[in-house]
Amino acid sequence: MTHFDDTPSPRRAFLTRVAAVGAGAAAYSLLAPHAARASGKPILELVNVPDNENFPGIPGRDKTEQVLNYALSLETLEADLYRQALNLASGKPLDTPLAADVSGYALSVPAGALSAQMAQVGFTFLSDFAGAEAAHRDFLRSAIQARGGEPVGPNPGGYRADFGSDLHSILTVIRAVEEKGVRAYLGAAQFINGFDITQTAASIYSTECRHSAALNYVLGMDPGPTRQRLDSPAVFHENGVNNFEHWQTPEQILEVAKTFYA
Repeated sequence: MTHFDDTPSPRRAFLTRVAAVGAGAAAYSLLAPHAARASGKPILELVNVPDNENFPGIPGRDKTEQVLNYALSLETLEADLYRQALNLASGKPLDTPLAADVSGYALSVPAGALSAQMAQVGFTFLSDFAGAEAAHRDFLRSAIQARGGEPVGPNPGGYRADFGSDLHSILTVIRAVEEKGVRAYLGAAQFINGFDITQTAASIYSTECRHSAALNYVLGMDPGPTRQRLDSPAVFHENGVNNFEHWQTPEQILEVAKTFYA
């Protein structure tokens, strides 16, 4: 599988600074950064907005449907890897379907580098998030069908990952997948049209962010955002690179996704 190299750096809060100069000044510098700099009050500057409209191998009658199928292909992968991870952590056969009620799963592998308390927290997150990812997948499939489109199917050969044999290693793999999901939604955001689609994407995106932050916490890592290899910033902020989330292009994300194809 592909290794995701993180380069953590200190995070600096900016909310107090924005409050000090006022929301109006912050918004003004966001829309007119050069004028803001000239005024001596630079706050934010949008940079590196992706111009890549290529979703290789993703079908769709229009760009909106292609974006939905892009999201569906990733949620299908993510949901299946979560299912496998939960089965492995519970001592069940890897191909066992995800139960509708995840309360019946119990941790049955060593904690690894996690404390006993963090292992229980991490396993609870793993169980709960598995159901959420399956819900994302099913909703996107229904949304595409409601538009009269054809939802993209799962990879014909299925999915696989080198999870290891303890909970710490299992969560490390899942955490990496979640971090890519966060970057995928932000990288595709500019291609989304329509309030309903935008609201849906934002809802799923924010959930992915919560998942990755929670898993980072369990694993003793910075909850994020933290810049990773291949990342591009959506916003440049003068006081640090990790005050705003990072994105990757659809092409970059899909190349990583292929490393999980069986």
